[in-house]
Amino acid sequence: MARAKPEHPPVHRTDLLPSNLTVGKEMAVLALLRAYRRGAVLLGREQWRLFFETGRFDKNHDVDKVTFAAVIGAANRLQMARWQVVGQLQGWISNRANEFRDTVNRSTLPPATKHMLHTINVLGAWFRRGDVVMKDCGEVVPDAVRRLARTIMRHCMGQHRRPNLSRISMRLDHRAGSIARAVKATQSGAVGWWVGLSTLEKGRKIAVPLLTYDYHDERPGRVTNGIQVNKRDGRLTFGVVTDMGEVCAKSRADYQGHGVLALDFGLSTLFATSEGQLLGQGWLKRLKRYDVLISMIAASQPRAGRKPRDSKRYRALVEDVRGFLRTEVGRVLDRLVEQGKPRELVLERLDFRHSDLSKRLNAILRNCGRLIIQDKLHDLEERFGITSTEVNAAYTSQTCSCCGYVDKRNRRDQKTFVCLWCGHRMHADLNAAANIEARRVRPNAWLFQGKAAVLAELVRGFGERRVRATGPCRSGSRGAPADPRLTNPYFGASRWPW
Repeated sequence: MARAKPEHPPVHRTDLLPSNLTVGKEMAVLALLRAYRRGAVLLGREQWRLFFETGRFDKNHDVDKVTFAAVIGAANRLQMARWQVVGQLQGWISNRANEFRDTVNRSTLPPATKHMLHTINVLGAWFRRGDVVMKDCGEVVPDAVRRLARTIMRHCMGQHRRPNLSRISMRLDHRAGSIARAVKATQSGAVGWWVGLSTLEKGRKIAVPLLTYDYHDERPGRVTNGIQVNKRDGRLTFGVVTDMGEVCAKSRADYQGHGVLALDFGLSTLFATSEGQLLGQGWLKRLKRYDVLISMIAASQPRAGRKPRDSKRYRALVEDVRGFLRTEVGRVLDRLVEQGKPRELVLERLDFRHSDLSKRLNAILRNCGRLIIQDKLHDLEERFGITSTEVNAAYTSQTCSCCGYVDKRNRRDQKTFVCLWCGHRMHADLNAAANIEARRVRPNAWLFQGKAAVLAELVRGFGERRVRATGPCRSGSRGAPADPRLTNPYFGASRWPW
């Protein structure tokens, strides 16, 4: 008997399709969405209470089978909502766990205490009431260390808003939201899918037409039997999920990647590569135009007694900025993959700020930019098997990629880098990209070191290499100016005995 061919791991992509459903159907869908969101908020409260009592979320925690089902309208939708809520909360806590790890690594705590804190973090036992036992030696973690772990985790959680479940999208599987390819009644070809939704009214189902477009029609893969319903800018949208697992498996097998490519991200130049490429050099001008419009609208709203988010034009501009960032990042990275065929990408820990942009636009870019780039890197890994490595970016813009001398004065402006020690001159972003590539071989713990520890390591390394300054008019040669380290606070006698 022949063995069944193993299935490929699923790779899901969601396309948001509009609908021209009637007013009656729209009211029924909106009522269903409101009930689903009310239920999600109640489920979230239940899960948070469970988290602080037991130290974890539980998607199978189904004690109250009456109240929640009465709010959401059906037991199967209740189960879907609970799984979705737990997934969002676990993702949020996972990010806080990463921050917990970084905080512990940057601290000056004894190694033994750090090891215990990392154990608590891995087990997710920050708020667990029972004993926490070290796996390697069987030692029970002391209460003082556990109190410290709770304090650190509460601090990490307090820096971010908890997920807003009152605006959650409604994800329904085949039991409550089946989807079928349109065969008849396609409205002159505009309708690509019909979705069957069960409503709050018992026994009543409605058929919702979804309008398609070329990008969705050309997406390869298998459309899954389920639907995502959301309300964006006052309009209902329906997410159709496509499984591209088989397509991605084939593209990974066909992709012949080689070498490592380091990327320096910036808002003046989108990406500078270790191979000397400057990509996305004009996009700061576009961001400045968005900044002027967004700041103008934001300043006018308080005079009318409203918040900026109350303006439809403001929300549209913010969405345009996100779309522009997503498009530019995707375009540039796709081009790099097509031309360079890298096996691995090395990036700095991203920071979305620019002195020429307002605090408001910097905040918008910071909130969405990191996620957009991470999503694109994840997409490249799924489609082509390209891995990505993150390195500590501290002082990459001030360190000479040729001799290793670190000095704030090395970087003359946004574009020019001239080393005061060896005279090496190049574009500042390209110099930073070369430093990022060099840091790839650093130990993993280096990623989580603070700036002071990184600076001390750079100064120590430069001293050990004993790099000689050569060339005319450079420090160390005949007639050259004084040793730049004498006026460099990084190399001060009180700081470093060189």
